[in-house]
Order: sequence, then structure tokens, then C-alpha cells
Amino acid sequence: MRPPPIHRFARLTLLALVFALPGAAAAPPPVSLPNPERIDLFDGLLPGWREHWREQRLFPLQKRTRYSVETTEHGHRVLRAESHDAALALVRPLPQPAPRRAILRWRWRVDDGLARNRHERERRGDDFAARIFVVFEKAWLPTHTRAVNYVWSAHEPAGSIFPGAYSRRVGMFVLRCSAAGDTGWQHEERDLLADYRCYFGRDPEQLTAVAVMVDTDNTGMDATAWFADLFLEIIPAETDKTDAALEPAGSPAP
Repeated sequence: MRPPPIHRFARLTLLALVFALPGAAAAPPPVSLPNPERIDLFDGLLPGWREHWREQRLFPLQKRTRYSVETTEHGHRVLRAESHDAALALVRPLPQPAPRRAILRWRWRVDDGLARNRHERERRGDDFAARIFVVFEKAWLPTHTRAVNYVWSAHEPAGSIFPGAYSRRVGMFVLRCSAAGDTGWQHEERDLLADYRCYFGRDPEQLTAVAVMVDTDNTGMDATAWFADLFLEIIPAETDKTDAALEPAGSPAP
């Protein structure tokens, strides 16, 4: 016989009371993370900022992209990069186990966006008017190093993701496109761990370095870009991480 409505109500009330009692099953409390550390990677572009950065050329005889600090009409210090058939990266090492949180923010601007370069996915056109590299697991062979590369493209649409022309272990993320009308100063914010997982399908083991570059050596063209306000916000890895996390990764990339 079906119980009267009053009995059904009483049973529902009793169940609600049981689950509300101390010790009953409940959702776990949210994980409390420490406050993030905010690193000004450019150190305000004040005198001495280059002490934390080193120059990196892929080939010894390459011409060098020229970097200089300028002050805008509003009094802001910005990094100017000018490349004429040249390539040179500025690299800031940050060797550590992959943090639990990593957000990268910056501003950039491109005046000459390599408009004639229509081969950005090929080696002959692997030049970009502005790049921000994030290097994760570093290997003895440069082509085995895993990295995410944020680029300002000439023609590839914003939102495109594709392998680097020289290594599939470099994920190219197009954030801005000159052909689409992107001009002037642009603000960016990227979740580095999410972007790594998006491309490689796993969590990173290391965060090795951040780099900026303007390169035109493959196309022989000219490009000028500016970078500013490059900040990394991280929550470091847990202290019980072992040194094994610093070993170069050996598993293949996608």
C-alpha cells in the first residue's frame, strides 16, 4: 500500500536530517592555495634589468635583432625590438618544477607585421613580428625541448594553434593577426598550464624560461615591435616535489 503523503514527507525530512548530522557524507572543503607570487620579469626596464636576461641565437652567424628601452610620451618604459633579416631572443631563466598556477600577462605592439609572409607554418616563413616563448621541459637536443610560443602573426588567424615549423614539441598559439586589423598596444593574459595541457595533453614537469623575440631571418624582411609590463604570477610547486621533476622529459610530443 502506498504511504499517505504525510508519511512520505516525514521520511524525506528524516533523510535530510541524517545527511545534515556531523560525520555524514558532505562535499570536501575547497583546497586553500597560498597567495601567488608576482614577478616583474622586466624589472620595470630600469637600469640593470638585463642582468636577469641573456641573449640566445639559434645559429652563430645570424644577424642580431636589436633591443633597446624607450620611454613613451606618458612616461612608461617599453622594450623596442627591431629586426632586419635577423633573429635574436632575450631569455630569462626560471628553472623550477612546474608551479601549481602560472599566469603570464604582458602588453605588446607591432608596427610592421611582415605583411608579405604567407608561409608562417613552414620553415621558409617561420618569422613573426613578435613572440613570447615559454620554455617548459628542456632537453639536451634543442628540438626535444617543449615550449609554448605566443605569436603576433601576419596572416594566421587569432586562435590558431599548430606545431612549430622546426619541432612539433613547440606549440604555436596565435594571439594577434595584423591582417585582421590588430594594431596598437594589446593586452594579453594566458594560463600557461592550461595552454600546455591543451597542446601536449598532459601537465608540465618544469618551467624553465620565458623569452621575447622578433625574428625575420627566414624571410629576409623587416619588423619592429614593442613589449611592456611582462608579469608572471605563480604559485610554486609543493615543497615535497623531488629533484626527479627536473629531469628532461623523454616521452614523445604529439
